[in-house]
Amino acid sequence: MLNRPDKDALRAMLESQVQEKLQHDPDAVTTYAAQPVPDRKPYTSKPTVQDKAFHRELEQMRADAEAGVIHTPTHHASALCQ
Repeated sequence: MLNRPDKDALRAMLESQVQEKLQHDPDAVTTYAAQPVPDRKPYTSKPTVQDKAFHRELEQMRADAEAGVIHTPTHHASALCQ
């Protein structure tokens, strides 16, 4: 059976290897600045199908108004109450 080193022995071995490498080549380790934490964006809800249809209808009405198109209502409130 193999005799494996414990965690502390591994840490010591790796630390000595790093120190040895840095003595021979000081530029072996490059440190970088930490990345900034991104700012959280405020919650915005996605438009629903109804919202999209409403805005599309508004745009159509505005375009028709600019073109001079007059729309007449297809039903009257009095017809709904019967």
